[in-house]
Formats: sequence, structure tokens, C-alpha cells
Amino acid sequence: MLNTFLFDIPMEALTSRMLATAFVVMAVSWAVSAFGPIVGGALAGLPVILGPGFYFLAMQAPASFVAQTASSALLSLCATQLFLLSYIVMAGRNPPWVCLACAMGAWLLAALLLQLLPTQPIPGVFMFIVVTGICWAIGRRFLMPEVSTRGRVGLGLLAARGILAGTLVAVVTSASHQLGATVAGVLLAFPIGYTVVAVTVHQRIGVVSVVAMLHSALLGTTSLAGFCAVLVNAIEHLTAHAALGVAAMISMLITLAVIFGRQILIPR
Repeated sequence: MLNTFLFDIPMEALTSRMLATAFVVMAVSWAVSAFGPIVGGALAGLPVILGPGFYFLAMQAPASFVAQTASSALLSLCATQLFLLSYIVMAGRNPPWVCLACAMGAWLLAALLLQLLPTQPIPGVFMFIVVTGICWAIGRRFLMPEVSTRGRVGLGLLAARGILAGTLVAVVTSASHQLGATVAGVLLAFPIGYTVVAVTVHQRIGVVSVVAMLHSALLGTTSLAGFCAVLVNAIEHLTAHAALGVAAMISMLITLAVIFGRQILIPR
């Protein structure tokens, strides 16, 4: 089926979407490695995949379809929180790939169960708040002292993350009508950025930093939830560009609030 989707996608559209998304993801990934795990975890929640994904989707799909996809993505972000918590819990005594396998399993199970719920924005926001609060409280118990504040992510890993994210966005948005709004929303919200960053930080900087970064990312993901929630309501009342602009602005404001509030929320 995937071969059929790719066969129907113009190569120019696939390539441009992949490269545009890859560039944005690589730029933000560099910022994450430059500013350390605490700030980096918050920055990792910026809509660097959802943003380009919904931009391309909005250029080709009606507003109602985009809104439904955003509602599905909002609900799927609850599964992302469980992905982050699972990695945090497993990181202390297991190698990165074992942690990642467990986190991916948690995400898949949660995503499947959450799709049984109605994809409405208000229940989605409520569910996200509850899940985030629980995951934050549990994950806080696994934080360790003496967090390393700097680390480097190689250019090759940045490129790999960007290409993977770009390919995901290009395929999902181009095949969105075949996939349907619900499946497209789930796939766009898949934590592909977190997977690469978590394994990289775990391997290159250590357990202490990866736990601190992913715990910070639990709050950083609220930026993605804000993006989806605003887009659901704005896309049917504003032009696509205006709706995406407002959603991106709110998302960035949430990220700034998370960064500046970290002294209160993160134990010393």
C-alpha cells in the first residue's frame, strides 16, 4: 500500500516537503544540543514536524479535514507523554535501545487505545492535561542531581533525524486522503524527533541528562498540544496561513513560558 501512495506522489512535491521539513528539524535539533537538556527538552516540543506537516496538509485539504486531523494529533500527544515517561523510567538501568523499544511499545499501545475515544478538541485537551500531570509527577521521582548542561549532536545524526522527519511528513501529508484524518493525525504526532534525541543524548551525554531532558520535554510537549488545539479552532474561521501563524505563535509562547518557569517546576 505504501508503494501505491509513493507512486502517486509527484517526486517534486515529495522532495520539497522532505527537504523543507528536514532543514527545520535539523536547525532545532542543533539548538537542543547547544542549550543543554533542561532548555533543550522544552525546545524539543516546538512544532518542527507538526508545523510543516500541517502546512502542507492545509495547502491541499479542506479546513474540516485539517481540523479533524489536528484533533486526532492532539489526542495522540497523550501517547507521546507515555513514550517519554517510559523512557525516563527505563533509562536508569537499561541501554538506550532497550529504553527506546519499551517507549515505542508504550506509545503504540496508548495510541491504539486513545483512538477509541472521540476525536474532539475539548476532551482531547482535558485528557492531555491529566496525562501530562500524572507523567510529570511520576517522572520527577527519577530525576538525578548534577545535570550536564551541554552536549554535541553530530551532523550525521542531525541529518538522519531531519531526513526521517521530512520523509514522514512528506508521505503522510501527500497520502492523507488515503490514510484518513485520524490515521494522518496519529502519524504526524508520532514522536520521531524524541526518539533520535533521546537515544543520542543517552549515548553521548549519559543517563542523568537524558532523564532531565525528557522530563523537561513532558512540559515541552504542551507546546505541540497548544498548536493542535488552536489550529482546530482557527482553521475553519481564518485563512490557512493565518490559522497556522496563530497556532505557531501560541506554541512558541508556551515554550517560552516553560523555559522561564523551569526554576519553579524543576527541583534543585
